[in-house]
Amino acid sequence: MRPILIMPLLASLFATTSQAETCADFPATELVDHMRICVSSVLPPQVGNSYGPANLFDGSGNAWCEGAPGFGIGETVTLSLQGAGAFRQVMISNGYAKSDKAFFANGRVRLAEISTDLAAPVLVELPDTAAPITITLPGNQPDNHRVIRFRIVDVYPGSKYRDTCLSLFAADLEHERDLEWKSQGY
Repeated sequence: MRPILIMPLLASLFATTSQAETCADFPATELVDHMRICVSSVLPPQVGNSYGPANLFDGSGNAWCEGAPGFGIGETVTLSLQGAGAFRQVMISNGYAKSDKAFFANGRVRLAEISTDLAAPVLVELPDTAAPITITLPGNQPDNHRVIRFRIVDVYPGSKYRDTCLSLFAADLEHERDLEWKSQGY
């Protein structure tokens, strides 16, 4: 299911970094020299589970869960890349994708503002599913984005908890390479 692109926004691209911001760094791969994911808040660890930004990229089904009062409206995820090639998509897995029970018990993002260092912000409506989706960034052209910011605007409330969670937020760095290989007959 594809997300619905709502409308371009004329808001400013990036807010001042919060003192409560928590970050996770990831080492170089063949597609990026360095990646950092920062979040504006984190739910404190509970019953052996942690909810920090590293969970957004570990592929385990664990999740980043915001730790702000209420449903997390206004909380952010900021992805910073160094040495990445051009790309046009991000991948998102909404909610706490570990299980159906965890997914529905926690809040999920319904509406998000996505902005980059190269494009004006847009509002995107996310489907209420844990299945991974791709979102084409504003401009729909591959570009050397260095910063992508995701801000929660509205949520699907959880049946048990007021925390809103995401299980995946990553740049789709392989898409452009795959398109190039296909054009060359591979």
